[in-house]
Amino acid sequence: MASSSNSLSLGPFGLLGGVGVLVITTAVLLGTFVYFFGNSNNTPITGIPLIGKQEGEKDYTEAKKRWMSSAKEIVNSAVRTRKHPFQVFGMNGPLIIIPPHMTSEVRTDERMTFKSWLKRDFFTTYPGFEGFKPAVDNNVFIDSVRMGLTQSLATVVHSLAEEAKYCYDEAFPPAKDWTPVKFNAIALRFIARLSAQTFMPPELAKNEEWLRISVEYTLHFGHGGYVMRAIPPLLRPIAHWFLPQTKQLREDVETARRIIEPTVIARRKEREADIKAGRKPKKYTDAFAWMDAVTEKTGDICNAVHGQLNYSLGAVHTTSITFTNCMYNIVGSPGSIELLREELIEVLGSAKSWDKTTLNGLKMMDSFMKESNRMHPASFMTMNRIANETITLSDGTIIPKGSALTVPNTRLYDEEFYENPQVFNGRRFYDMRQRAGEESKHQFVTTGDDYLPFGHGKHACPGRFFASNEIKILLAFAIMQYDFKFPEDQGQPPIRAHGLENVTNPEAIMLYKSRTPEVSLDLDHTWR
Repeated sequence: MASSSNSLSLGPFGLLGGVGVLVITTAVLLGTFVYFFGNSNNTPITGIPLIGKQEGEKDYTEAKKRWMSSAKEIVNSAVRTRKHPFQVFGMNGPLIIIPPHMTSEVRTDERMTFKSWLKRDFFTTYPGFEGFKPAVDNNVFIDSVRMGLTQSLATVVHSLAEEAKYCYDEAFPPAKDWTPVKFNAIALRFIARLSAQTFMPPELAKNEEWLRISVEYTLHFGHGGYVMRAIPPLLRPIAHWFLPQTKQLREDVETARRIIEPTVIARRKEREADIKAGRKPKKYTDAFAWMDAVTEKTGDICNAVHGQLNYSLGAVHTTSITFTNCMYNIVGSPGSIELLREELIEVLGSAKSWDKTTLNGLKMMDSFMKESNRMHPASFMTMNRIANETITLSDGTIIPKGSALTVPNTRLYDEEFYENPQVFNGRRFYDMRQRAGEESKHQFVTTGDDYLPFGHGKHACPGRFFASNEIKILLAFAIMQYDFKFPEDQGQPPIRAHGLENVTNPEAIMLYKSRTPEVSLDLDHTWR
């Protein structure tokens, strides 16, 4: 495996002093000119209807603000009245919205790629944004998830359950009375710990500095990307050296390198020594090993530090949002905890260990998770692409080369596909699985043209199976060991929309108190 890059500096302007001030001043003046006269971010795509810009507005500033605050409402309204693609103005310029009935055209057309979307929207060529670089440069990262992580799911369930126990012991001390917690932050740490337990070697899995980076880098990544999108493309190569948000990202990557690189170097030396001595090299079961296996097979390279950051970006943020939303929907839905607890008592009471069979038996819980993800997906749009060449769709719409496009999740709230779609019904998918011939359908990890929270087709999220295991285990421990409710003066925390993202309120309070589980959670009888 290739070693990480050298320490990242603040760039060529970091030591310029007064000259640096002159550079910034010049950049600002140039930026003003570019913004009004030459900014491709403010040029709509010819031949595709534009919505979201109101009559009388001279530029697209207000349209972009409107998109950030009301994207879901704008798209839902347009999709109801339009059968053909249209465009809106997002923070990164024009975005073509493909109606859901044309999903299959996007899903099967390899001329539209998710990699190009990541490269453009998450700035993978800029220092600090290397966290998505492995997913863009080649297939090592994606294949390591599909062949390494997914194939290891059955063997990591026990370790996930054991780590979940320690997580709850730390975050939820015994409490006889209702005790307030900010669950959003707790969920982030839980997912970071369970992910590290799987992706990292034992000596790093509980490293507090790494756990902090795996959470904070994800948050900083979002903030940095948001700021960069607001800057005209021509200025980004200069501006990113001076932005506090991107400076923080470079510091995060450097910290990750300092933590990870010694392990990578030690393994390389160990392998070389084993080969020299005629011994079979030691095998490891973590993300380093998965990436190494793909590298050996394909000859492609994946930076170990960037790869681990990519695992964190893919695992921590969206999974913690999904887990938090699920908890909120369960606690806020009367009778749900009792219903899920009944299933857990039955399944865990007869289970021999924490394994794949045990988790597959939690069908009601799976349904609640899927329904929560239907109501509140982490992102309103997940089938995101860039057209790598000019494409003509079946309705005659021409997508110019380099255009960004996406398919919205509007069918999640469409009465044609779901009865009473605006009402949370935790049993919805459980009941659908009772139909003849549909027993294996409608699972949390299942994707389809009418269910896109994980995307669909070749580019569907490959880590969703691991996320499903994490969430089921964490929910099981929560529901069996504690009672929950929301403060009367707060109620269930609403989901806040921020552009395409649905985010939870980090200040929201949930109350808990301890209870005695009806069955033991130590299914393998190995806990200390």
